[in-house]
Amino acid sequence: MKSKKLIILISVVVVLITVVVILATVFSVKVVQPRYHNFISGEEVIPSGEKPTADEILELCRGKSMFFMSKEKLMTDLNKRFTDWHAFEIVKNFPNIVDVHFVKRTVAAKIDIGGNIVYLDTYGYVMNAPAETDYVDISSGFEHRDSSVCKPGEKLKLLDETGNARLAVILEAINAGFTCYINYDDVTVVLGSNDVFEFDTNNNLVINMPSGAKIKVEEPSFDLTSRLQHAYSVYYNESKNLQQAGVVITVKSNGTITTPNPDK
Repeated sequence: MKSKKLIILISVVVVLITVVVILATVFSVKVVQPRYHNFISGEEVIPSGEKPTADEILELCRGKSMFFMSKEKLMTDLNKRFTDWHAFEIVKNFPNIVDVHFVKRTVAAKIDIGGNIVYLDTYGYVMNAPAETDYVDISSGFEHRDSSVCKPGEKLKLLDETGNARLAVILEAINAGFTCYINYDDVTVVLGSNDVFEFDTNNNLVINMPSGAKIKVEEPSFDLTSRLQHAYSVYYNESKNLQQAGVVITVKSNGTITTPNPDK
Protein backbone atom coordinates (compact mmCIF):
# COMPACT_ATOMS: atom_id res chain seq x y z
CA MET A 1 0.00 0.00 0.00
CA LYS A 2 2.80 2.37 0.94
CA SER A 3 4.67 1.58 -2.26
CA LYS A 4 1.55 2.33 -4.28
CA LYS A 5 1.20 5.76 -2.63
CA LEU A 6 4.87 6.38 -3.22
CA ILE A 7 4.50 5.54 -6.92
CA ILE A 8 1.54 7.91 -7.17
CA LEU A 9 3.48 10.68 -5.41
CA ILE A 10 6.47 10.17 -7.69
CA SER A 11 4.19 10.23 -10.73
CA VAL A 12 2.62 13.50 -9.59
CA VAL A 13 6.05 15.05 -9.01
CA VAL A 14 7.22 13.90 -12.45
CA VAL A 15 4.13 15.39 -14.06
CA LEU A 16 4.63 18.68 -12.24
CA ILE A 17 8.28 18.83 -13.22
CA THR A 18 7.35 18.06 -16.82
CA VAL A 19 4.74 20.84 -16.83
CA VAL A 20 7.22 23.31 -15.34
CA VAL A 21 9.86 22.37 -17.91
CA ILE A 22 7.36 22.73 -20.76
CA LEU A 23 6.18 26.08 -19.45
CA ALA A 24 9.74 27.28 -19.00
CA THR A 25 10.66 26.13 -22.49
CA VAL A 26 7.61 27.10 -24.49
CA PHE A 27 6.54 30.22 -22.60
CA SER A 28 9.89 31.94 -22.21
CA VAL A 29 10.83 35.03 -24.17
CA LYS A 30 12.63 34.10 -27.38
CA VAL A 31 11.72 36.88 -29.79
CA VAL A 32 11.54 40.65 -29.35
CA GLN A 33 9.91 42.97 -31.90
CA PRO A 34 10.78 46.65 -31.41
CA ARG A 35 8.24 49.06 -32.86
CA TYR A 36 9.01 52.75 -33.33
CA HIS A 37 6.36 55.46 -33.42
CA ASN A 38 6.11 59.05 -34.52
CA PHE A 39 5.63 61.23 -31.44
CA ILE A 40 3.16 63.53 -33.17
CA SER A 41 0.85 61.11 -34.97
CA GLY A 42 1.57 57.90 -33.09
CA GLU A 43 1.91 56.00 -36.36
CA GLU A 44 4.56 53.33 -36.70
CA VAL A 45 7.69 54.47 -38.54
CA ILE A 46 11.10 53.19 -39.58
CA PRO A 47 13.51 55.67 -37.96
CA SER A 48 16.88 56.61 -39.36
CA GLY A 49 19.97 56.64 -37.19
CA GLU A 50 20.65 54.66 -34.06
CA LYS A 51 17.76 52.92 -32.33
CA PRO A 52 17.22 50.04 -29.90
CA THR A 53 17.65 46.75 -31.76
CA ALA A 54 15.88 43.46 -31.16
CA ASP A 55 19.12 41.80 -30.03
CA GLU A 56 19.88 44.59 -27.55
CA ILE A 57 16.39 44.41 -26.07
CA LEU A 58 16.50 40.62 -25.94
CA GLU A 59 19.57 40.82 -23.71
CA LEU A 60 17.31 42.25 -20.99
CA CYS A 61 14.54 39.64 -21.17
CA ARG A 62 15.74 36.50 -22.96
CA GLY A 63 14.46 33.33 -21.29
CA LYS A 64 12.20 35.12 -18.83
CA SER A 65 8.78 33.63 -18.22
CA MET A 66 6.00 35.24 -20.20
CA PHE A 67 3.75 34.74 -17.19
CA PHE A 68 5.97 36.29 -14.55
CA MET A 69 8.03 38.86 -16.47
CA SER A 70 7.28 42.35 -15.15
CA LYS A 71 6.51 44.75 -17.98
CA GLU A 72 7.07 47.70 -15.64
CA LYS A 73 10.56 46.52 -14.71
CA LEU A 74 11.45 45.81 -18.33
CA MET A 75 10.34 49.33 -19.33
CA THR A 76 12.44 50.78 -16.52
CA ASP A 77 15.47 48.80 -17.67
CA LEU A 78 14.91 49.83 -21.29
CA ASN A 79 14.58 53.52 -20.44
CA LYS A 80 17.78 53.43 -18.42
CA ARG A 81 19.70 51.74 -21.21
CA PHE A 82 18.34 53.64 -24.21
CA THR A 83 18.38 57.21 -22.96
CA ASP A 84 17.39 58.68 -26.33
CA TRP A 85 14.30 56.50 -26.63
CA HIS A 86 11.23 56.12 -24.45
CA ALA A 87 9.66 52.66 -24.07
CA PHE A 88 5.99 53.42 -23.44
CA GLU A 89 4.29 50.06 -23.97
CA ILE A 90 5.13 46.36 -23.86
CA VAL A 91 2.83 43.72 -25.30
CA LYS A 92 3.20 39.99 -24.61
CA ASN A 93 2.31 37.81 -27.59
CA PHE A 94 2.11 34.23 -26.39
CA PRO A 95 3.80 31.89 -26.40
CA ASN A 96 7.19 33.68 -26.54
CA ILE A 97 7.14 37.01 -28.44
CA VAL A 98 7.35 40.46 -26.87
CA ASP A 99 6.56 43.72 -28.70
CA VAL A 100 8.23 46.86 -27.35
CA HIS A 101 6.89 50.24 -28.48
CA PHE A 102 9.22 53.26 -28.53
CA VAL A 103 9.11 56.96 -29.33
CA LYS A 104 12.17 59.15 -29.78
CA ARG A 105 12.76 61.31 -26.74
CA THR A 106 12.28 65.06 -27.26
CA VAL A 107 13.69 67.70 -24.94
CA ALA A 108 10.78 69.63 -23.48
CA ALA A 109 12.37 71.75 -20.75
CA LYS A 110 15.39 72.42 -18.60
CA ILE A 111 15.74 72.97 -14.87
CA ASP A 112 18.52 74.11 -12.58
CA ILE A 113 19.32 71.39 -10.03
CA GLY A 114 21.99 72.48 -7.57
CA GLY A 115 23.64 74.76 -10.13
CA ASN A 116 23.57 72.13 -12.89
CA ILE A 117 21.24 72.41 -15.87
CA VAL A 118 19.21 69.24 -16.31
CA TYR A 119 17.26 68.56 -19.52
CA LEU A 120 13.94 66.75 -19.41
CA ASP A 121 11.89 65.02 -22.05
CA THR A 122 8.12 65.20 -22.35
CA TYR A 123 7.69 62.41 -19.78
CA GLY A 124 10.00 63.95 -17.19
CA TYR A 125 12.99 61.68 -17.93
CA VAL A 126 16.45 63.16 -17.68
CA MET A 127 18.27 63.46 -21.01
CA ASN A 128 21.87 64.08 -22.00
CA ALA A 129 22.60 67.71 -22.88
CA PRO A 130 21.34 68.40 -26.42
CA ALA A 131 23.27 70.28 -29.09
CA GLU A 132 20.76 73.13 -28.88
CA THR A 133 20.19 74.56 -25.42
CA ASP A 134 17.39 77.10 -26.00
CA TYR A 135 14.61 75.39 -24.08
CA VAL A 136 12.06 76.63 -21.56
CA ASP A 137 13.68 77.01 -18.15
CA ILE A 138 11.07 75.76 -15.67
CA SER A 139 13.15 76.48 -12.55
CA SER A 140 10.89 79.39 -11.56
CA GLY A 141 8.05 76.98 -10.79
CA PHE A 142 9.78 75.48 -7.75
CA GLU A 143 10.63 76.69 -4.28
CA HIS A 144 13.12 73.85 -3.77
CA ARG A 145 15.01 71.97 -6.48
CA ASP A 146 16.88 69.25 -4.63
CA SER A 147 16.81 65.91 -6.39
CA SER A 148 17.20 62.29 -5.32
CA VAL A 149 17.16 60.95 -8.90
CA CYS A 150 18.87 62.90 -11.64
CA LYS A 151 20.47 60.49 -14.13
CA PRO A 152 19.89 60.19 -17.89
CA GLY A 153 17.29 57.53 -18.59
CA GLU A 154 15.58 57.96 -15.20
CA LYS A 155 12.67 60.15 -14.22
CA LEU A 156 13.65 63.28 -12.36
CA LYS A 157 12.53 62.90 -8.77
CA LEU A 158 12.64 65.89 -6.46
CA LEU A 159 12.94 65.47 -2.71
CA ASP A 160 9.62 67.14 -1.88
CA GLU A 161 6.25 65.88 -3.08
CA THR A 162 5.01 69.39 -3.82
CA GLY A 163 7.89 69.81 -6.26
CA ASN A 164 7.13 66.51 -7.98
CA ALA A 165 3.46 67.43 -8.32
CA ARG A 166 4.41 70.81 -9.80
CA LEU A 167 6.83 69.16 -12.20
CA ALA A 168 4.04 66.94 -13.54
CA VAL A 169 1.77 69.96 -13.96
CA ILE A 170 4.40 72.04 -15.79
CA LEU A 171 5.29 69.24 -18.20
CA GLU A 172 1.62 68.70 -18.94
CA ALA A 173 1.24 72.43 -19.56
CA ILE A 174 4.08 72.31 -22.10
CA ASN A 175 2.60 69.21 -23.74
CA ALA A 176 -0.79 70.91 -23.90
CA GLY A 177 0.80 73.51 -26.17
CA PHE A 178 2.17 70.69 -28.27
CA THR A 179 -1.34 69.27 -28.77
CA CYS A 180 -2.22 72.71 -30.17
CA TYR A 181 0.42 72.08 -32.86
CA ILE A 182 3.14 74.12 -31.18
CA ASN A 183 6.41 72.43 -32.12
CA TYR A 184 8.92 71.96 -29.32
CA ASP A 185 11.40 73.96 -31.37
CA ASP A 186 9.01 76.90 -31.09
CA VAL A 187 8.16 76.56 -27.40
CA THR A 188 10.49 79.37 -26.31
CA VAL A 189 8.97 81.65 -28.96
CA VAL A 190 5.45 80.92 -27.71
CA LEU A 191 6.10 80.72 -23.96
CA GLY A 192 9.44 82.45 -23.50
CA SER A 193 12.67 81.08 -22.08
CA ASN A 194 12.73 82.10 -18.40
CA ASP A 195 10.32 82.79 -15.53
CA VAL A 196 7.50 81.24 -17.54
CA PHE A 197 5.84 79.12 -14.83
CA GLU A 198 5.05 79.94 -11.24
CA PHE A 199 2.48 78.99 -8.60
CA ASP A 200 0.54 81.50 -6.51
CA THR A 201 -0.25 81.20 -2.79
CA ASN A 202 -3.28 79.03 -3.62
CA ASN A 203 -1.07 76.70 -5.69
CA ASN A 204 -2.73 77.83 -8.92
CA LEU A 205 -0.53 77.57 -12.01
CA VAL A 206 0.43 80.93 -13.53
CA ILE A 207 1.93 81.05 -17.03
CA ASN A 208 3.70 84.31 -17.85
CA MET A 209 3.34 84.81 -21.59
CA PRO A 210 5.97 86.84 -23.53
CA SER A 211 3.37 89.52 -24.29
CA GLY A 212 3.09 90.32 -20.59
CA ALA A 213 -0.28 88.61 -20.25
CA LYS A 214 -0.81 85.82 -17.73
CA ILE A 215 -2.82 82.60 -17.89
CA LYS A 216 -3.88 81.46 -14.42
CA VAL A 217 -5.19 77.92 -14.05
CA GLU A 218 -7.04 77.00 -10.89
CA GLU A 219 -6.54 73.43 -9.56
CA PRO A 220 -4.02 72.64 -12.31
CA SER A 221 -3.74 68.95 -11.43
CA PHE A 222 -7.28 68.46 -12.74
CA ASP A 223 -8.04 68.19 -16.49
CA LEU A 224 -5.21 70.60 -17.29
CA THR A 225 -4.65 69.77 -20.96
CA SER A 226 -8.17 70.41 -22.22
CA ARG A 227 -8.55 73.54 -20.10
CA LEU A 228 -5.26 74.98 -21.35
CA GLN A 229 -6.22 74.21 -24.94
CA HIS A 230 -9.33 76.32 -24.39
CA ALA A 231 -7.28 79.06 -22.72
CA TYR A 232 -4.81 79.20 -25.62
CA SER A 233 -7.68 79.46 -28.10
CA VAL A 234 -8.97 82.47 -26.17
CA TYR A 235 -5.51 84.03 -25.81
CA TYR A 236 -4.80 83.76 -29.53
CA ASN A 237 -8.21 85.09 -30.57
CA GLU A 238 -7.22 88.33 -32.27
CA SER A 239 -10.66 89.89 -31.80
CA LYS A 240 -10.26 89.79 -28.01
CA ASN A 241 -6.97 91.73 -27.98
CA LEU A 242 -5.60 89.83 -24.96
CA GLN A 243 -1.94 89.60 -25.89
CA GLN A 244 -0.75 92.53 -23.83
CA ALA A 245 0.72 93.33 -20.43
CA GLY A 246 -1.67 93.39 -17.49
CA VAL A 247 -4.14 90.88 -18.93
CA VAL A 248 -4.96 87.88 -16.73
CA ILE A 249 -6.86 85.01 -18.31
CA THR A 250 -8.29 82.87 -15.50
CA VAL A 251 -9.23 79.25 -16.12
CA LYS A 252 -11.69 78.02 -13.49
CA SER A 253 -11.71 74.45 -12.24
CA ASN A 254 -14.95 73.79 -14.15
CA GLY A 255 -13.36 74.97 -17.43
CA THR A 256 -14.94 78.41 -17.46
CA ILE A 257 -12.60 81.19 -18.64
CA THR A 258 -12.78 84.76 -17.46
CA THR A 259 -10.94 87.61 -19.16
CA PRO A 260 -10.75 91.38 -18.70
CA ASN A 261 -11.66 93.79 -21.44
CA PRO A 262 -8.33 95.49 -22.13
CA ASP A 263 -9.95 98.04 -24.45
CA LYS A 264 -11.79 99.70 -21.56
